[in-house]
Amino acid sequence: MDAPKLLAKQTNASFFCLHPRLPMMYAVTETMRDDPNHPAAVVAYRFDANAMHEKRLPVFEEVNRQRIDGDIPCHVTTDSQGRYLVIANYTNGSVVVFPIQNDGSIGKESCNVVHTVVEGKKRSNGHCSAFSPDDRFVLVCDLGLDRVFVYEMDYETGKLKPGAFPFLELPAGAGPRHLSFHPDGNRVFIINETNLTMTSADWDAANGRLKAIHHEPTVPEGVDRKGFSTAEVLVHPSGRYVYGSNRGHDTIAVMKLDRDSGRIERIATVPTLGKTPRNFRFDPTGKWLLAENQTSDTIYTFAVDSESGHLTPTQKKVEVKAPACIRFLSANPTK
Repeated sequence: MDAPKLLAKQTNASFFCLHPRLPMMYAVTETMRDDPNHPAAVVAYRFDANAMHEKRLPVFEEVNRQRIDGDIPCHVTTDSQGRYLVIANYTNGSVVVFPIQNDGSIGKESCNVVHTVVEGKKRSNGHCSAFSPDDRFVLVCDLGLDRVFVYEMDYETGKLKPGAFPFLELPAGAGPRHLSFHPDGNRVFIINETNLTMTSADWDAANGRLKAIHHEPTVPEGVDRKGFSTAEVLVHPSGRYVYGSNRGHDTIAVMKLDRDSGRIERIATVPTLGKTPRNFRFDPTGKWLLAENQTSDTIYTFAVDSESGHLTPTQKKVEVKAPACIRFLSANPTK
């Protein structure tokens, strides 16, 4: 990997996503909405796509930004056609929707759903949203409520409404953080931050229903889990293995998937060679995994064995201050 180069400046920028058709990027400012200097916002950038093909550094130009009526936005995504942005807000437990205009700019907020704190729970913490493969539904992980919510997306109004099966209830204290769809679209894998597990679930696309299959620990038995948490989950493009990151343990958990039953089995935990792997990503070929170590300011590359699922460190790294999100411009930007 080449040394990183600065493309744009944004206060406390964390997660971002790419438009699936236009040369646009959208990044959230992970701050409070009442921050007097840098209130929570989502920013749209346009870049020169030709520059990448010509191996030139693309220029990123801010197009516009919209204030977010929520606190600590920590995730942003778009549907496969680039019609709407959906953003999860951690501190106030909400999910907001913004339309994307024809030129890629961000329109005014069209929907704001605040999750109600239910009996037995102390708070709501929206942490991730994802469109179903057919774009009909939006799934939202709420870490504080131990639920994955299922909403129907109304593309005429830009509104979310609860689905017929409005949520998947996970074990108390699980803390669902992120989720990833299997390439076949029939299963979902949820990584649980608080109890360090990964959940496999069936996805009924016709009815928008999640049904849990199995919960598998992301760290070995006997490990002292105090201060540990999970972060990201991704399914390998082959569909045979699922990977999840452990912060504190500072590893990537490798899960083997039984395609028939949907159960997963942890077969390895591979050190990320740094501290606090908040995010990681496969390259478009599936041959490489890049692991971001947020508190040690490094990104390390691992070779992926598609047959065994094993990760082998290449010892190649780049240094980036507190990396939080990584995407490939040539990959499917909504996944």
